[in-house]
Amino acid sequence: MSTPASHSVVVGLDGSDASTAAALWGAAVASKWGATLSLVHALPQDGPLYSPAAIMLESQFLSQLREDGEAIIGTAKRLLGPKFPGLDIETTISPGPAGTALLEAADWARLIVLGSTGTGAIRSVLLGSTALHVANRAPCPVIVLRGEVTTPDQRPVVVGVDGSDLSRDAVAHAFEFASFFEAPLSAVHTWQGSPTLGAGGTGMLVDWDAVKQEEEALLSEGLAGESERYPDVSVTRVAEQGAAADVILRHAGDAQLIVVGSHGRGPLLGALMGSTSQNLLHHATCPVMICRSE
Repeated sequence: MSTPASHSVVVGLDGSDASTAAALWGAAVASKWGATLSLVHALPQDGPLYSPAAIMLESQFLSQLREDGEAIIGTAKRLLGPKFPGLDIETTISPGPAGTALLEAADWARLIVLGSTGTGAIRSVLLGSTALHVANRAPCPVIVLRGEVTTPDQRPVVVGVDGSDLSRDAVAHAFEFASFFEAPLSAVHTWQGSPTLGAGGTGMLVDWDAVKQEEEALLSEGLAGESERYPDVSVTRVAEQGAAADVILRHAGDAQLIVVGSHGRGPLLGALMGSTSQNLLHHATCPVMICRSE
């Protein structure tokens, strides 16, 4: 297996515990890949100014914000240095909004990593609408950390497979990640419909055994090429009826990472605000990687 190009792993820092966890997670990946770690802190946007006094106060306030940003960056570097000796770390303090700063830093990035709260809805200056904005526009995969996050290890990686171009990108990234961290891969494909529909329903007219065989063939097709490219990765194939997010979550109980495309067709249809990605971002107990077409 070839080593990926030394593009940067970009991490958004806001001084929270969640962003510190993101920095540790991103540093572990960058170190494994031989990539640069890029720490990005975004300053709040300037507001309207109406008087010389207001301009002076705002200038003093922004100066303090920059000092705070430098302190956040410095703290992260002091934490990461001893843990990842030899890791190339670059830092950026940019004007807001945070989404714009992260996307500008991601022009040559291989991955963007954002922190998240442990439970409930995603929040913080680098997350919420920013995470959705970045995941829908970034030129590389975006990882939103969920649950009790540790650094990457040998627990399973779960990938959603639906046959779309974005799903194929997700499969490629999932195989690559699993290979680098010597982890097994669970490939999950779902479809809607049920053989238990009542009288008068279409379930009585469908050969569900044939449907399952067809869906299993679609899953195999969705994995074609990557299994050969990464023969070291042990793959478990799951083809089940049901909502994509529900099935993926059911098979991700011990996973270290879930990988899905941001758009797709079939059960993975829709943008990040669609049901599958939204459900995963809010209910997964491990980091979620959202992949877009490169």
